[in-house]
Amino acid sequence: MEQKRFAIIGFPLKHSFSPFIHNRAFHDLKLNSRYEKIEITPQNFEKDILSLKKSSLAGFNVTIPFKEKILPFVDSLSAEAQKIGAVNTIKAVEGRWHGFNTDWLGFLKPIEREAEHIKSCLLLGAGGGARGVLFALLQFPAIQTILIANRTKQRADELKEGIGFNKSTQITTISLEELVALAKPFDLIVNTTSVGMTGHQADSLINPEHFAHSNTIVYDLVYNPLKTVLLQQAETLGLKTINGLPMLIYQAEAAFKIWTGLSYPSQTIQFLLDELPRKIS
Repeated sequence: MEQKRFAIIGFPLKHSFSPFIHNRAFHDLKLNSRYEKIEITPQNFEKDILSLKKSSLAGFNVTIPFKEKILPFVDSLSAEAQKIGAVNTIKAVEGRWHGFNTDWLGFLKPIEREAEHIKSCLLLGAGGGARGVLFALLQFPAIQTILIANRTKQRADELKEGIGFNKSTQITTISLEELVALAKPFDLIVNTTSVGMTGHQADSLINPEHFAHSNTIVYDLVYNPLKTVLLQQAETLGLKTINGLPMLIYQAEAAFKIWTGLSYPSQTIQFLLDELPRKIS
């Protein structure tokens, strides 16, 4: 039986852990498949995507900066991807590309036990990563208020309008500059920006002390480093913290399930949770 090919497309991909994650699952499930990196530069995007459509790829992941740019090349979209307005997973069937978004599922998994108690959220950032997170937040059963804070308020407004109307949840927007003057506690604080990532380690958009109560959860989508300045500040305050590593693994598992119909074995997830921190540090 011919080996199935899967990949990740994006730019740059030097630090992507997706091949390590998916190839481990293929190995553990004894599937004749492999997963590779296909780096596409923004200036060659259209030409390379059209040639990719003629390739033998069975499926691929889409990462920064192409999650929205890929949309015109997709033949169909899942309901979630349509609502979120971004795609991170493509399944190829007889030359047709079917687009999905698993980012929101990856975000939800590490926090689903606490979700029923979360009524308010401060969402930092309004880029591609924030789209899936906002969609996931709107699935929380008790969520009442979401404040989107972004460098430019206009981008936050666009995110709010783009996600559609939810009459039971109040979504408001604010610029990061205005946020500084606001001292208000939230049940959940989520950073969806790259601030705190390797290269920006010394930075944090906010001091969580001004926006937290004793049970606030602080969730940072950054996973390299594993403890951003934001998470370090939160831990000093005795708050529960979540980094972006579980989200990375669970969004990958959801994509894997779309392609193969199979979930990751529990030993695969445990291996990744143990091994990835060593690769990052």
